Amino acid sequence: MSSGTVTVPLWPGTDGDATHRPKSHVYTEIDPPTLYLQKVGAQWLESRGEKLAGVTYSLERLPAGYALYQRPRPSDPKIMDKWLYGHPSHKVFDSPNRFFPHFKYLMDNDGSNMGCPCTVCNARGGVIQPIGASASTSKLSGPSTQKGPRAPHGRPTKLTPGLDTSRVDEEGTPDVYRNLIDKLKKQGTIDEEIVEPMSMDWRCEQEILPKTLKKLHEDPKWSPRAGELVIFVKKLDPDVEISCDASGMFKLYDLVEHVWLGDPSWEAGVVGQPPAEATDIEDLVHEMEKKLNLSYSGLRVEPLPDPNSTDKSLSKQYKYIPLHQARPFVFWKEILGGIKEECWHATILHAMKVMSSFSLVGKHRFRGTWPNAQIYCHGIYLGSELLCVGDTVRLLPRSEFDDCTDILVIKSVRLKLSNLDLASENDYDGGRPYNSSVCIVGKGHTLDQSRSNKQWLPMDYEPLPHVAMGYPTFYPLHPSEKDMQVPLSRILGRLFEAEATSLWFPPPPLSPAESLPPPSISAGQLGIHDAREYARRNDGRIHSELGSSLFWGDSRAEALDLQTVNGLEVWKHDTDRDPKKWRSLIKNMELAQSEQARLDTKPGFSSGIRSLRNFMA
Repeated sequence: MSSGTVTVPLWPGTDGDATHRPKSHVYTEIDPPTLYLQKVGAQWLESRGEKLAGVTYSLERLPAGYALYQRPRPSDPKIMDKWLYGHPSHKVFDSPNRFFPHFKYLMDNDGSNMGCPCTVCNARGGVIQPIGASASTSKLSGPSTQKGPRAPHGRPTKLTPGLDTSRVDEEGTPDVYRNLIDKLKKQGTIDEEIVEPMSMDWRCEQEILPKTLKKLHEDPKWSPRAGELVIFVKKLDPDVEISCDASGMFKLYDLVEHVWLGDPSWEAGVVGQPPAEATDIEDLVHEMEKKLNLSYSGLRVEPLPDPNSTDKSLSKQYKYIPLHQARPFVFWKEILGGIKEECWHATILHAMKVMSSFSLVGKHRFRGTWPNAQIYCHGIYLGSELLCVGDTVRLLPRSEFDDCTDILVIKSVRLKLSNLDLASENDYDGGRPYNSSVCIVGKGHTLDQSRSNKQWLPMDYEPLPHVAMGYPTFYPLHPSEKDMQVPLSRILGRLFEAEATSLWFPPPPLSPAESLPPPSISAGQLGIHDAREYARRNDGRIHSELGSSLFWGDSRAEALDLQTVNGLEVWKHDTDRDPKKWRSLIKNMELAQSEQARLDTKPGFSSGIRSLRNFMA
């Protein structure tokens, strides 16, 4: 190499396949591949804004796995045609100009070609499009990004937000939400699915969440859900049940001796595993015969540690209990009744501290018109409960002294982003953040007929969900073509089946002439007010953020400040968590699938390669 040439070192990473080489002896390798080294090196420095006039640049080498070959042109043997071999699809590059977009993408993405916009990666049916007219020139995809505007760091705008590494989170994974905001700013309007292919968390969620949501939709609403908080009794003697006495207080009752035994020893905990065996509504208050042992038919509950403490040993004191030994934590005030606070188990106060926390579940769609946007979610953990699209929730009245009368059938859970044009574009520079809030959107109904209108009951009015049956008559709160939007502060909790509410809170004895009244939907109302106020005063995570009234956790584990769930380390406490290694595995997995797809196009070819995706699943 000439002494006047500047050597340009490569950045780590390659997708080169050293097995991709010409088969015929008429080909000879060009070593060194000076044409590619100098032209690609100069283009790379120019794209980085580092190229100086009058200076010759040359890459130190080609990315590993790539090699340049030549052969005499059959029509004119004096002319040598050159091709670059090594692409994992076993297609060749015919010029440095065609190779450069691929090379730059490899350098920007640690050697991954996933999402690469080059014409070879985007060949369709074995046909490589002309430079500047790759697969992105179709009417569905829009014009080519090769000559269009570029995102930060010179990255082509064809990159999806989930692959664009110009914005990464603290673990180095593409920050899809910031990338979507950047895209919204450029395009003005966006409505697209949220996809995070480089996030193993997201990939695992795609395997688990659809089945979970389907089961939650099919299960009765009184059934406890994983991650929810319950108030429970660890142990009950045989023939002893939890019942309401004449004063409405929850006491232990001996079914054999027919005597009251005193107060239950209530604790608070998180549901690690719901019952695996089918449950019946009678399981809520009575011990029913089960086919399987308690570890399958019962509820795994882990006592809740203090979110303000580093001592999380309580989580290890889990217990499998029958369903009748637990109640939704939202009813804590009614259940504890006249028990003095100094007699409460410590976990009760631990649970109250997290009642003003929330975490979003299954963020799946981004919609917006600059400078505002909304992220749609499948559900939300709010305080003690998991609320999902399709659930019916009870709404708190405007005054805490009024009874609860309103419900909302959830159509969407939305994270609203506003005033994005006024916010700093750097999430880590301490500048002004964008404004965000969470709301629940759906169809509102009320027990108060005076607040409804007969015109809001058209022939095509959507019937109430089954869970609302057995309560007094509900009336629509707005026209059927409209939706109702409420903040998190209005949410009391899930509406449970009327029969379940009556079993948990049986009415006082009735005379033979009296009929059983429908249950109230206000149970837990005063307890929610008190618990949220207690959390705002005592959860240090809220205290540390001036003006905050809720703690927003990235996950349920963070919202509850758990280190383990079901005996496994979670969240930042997972010592096996290695996002960088995961991203490398994902890249290899995608490369293996691309190679498998290429081999599968050969007639009669049968491969023994096992899909890494199936292996990992």
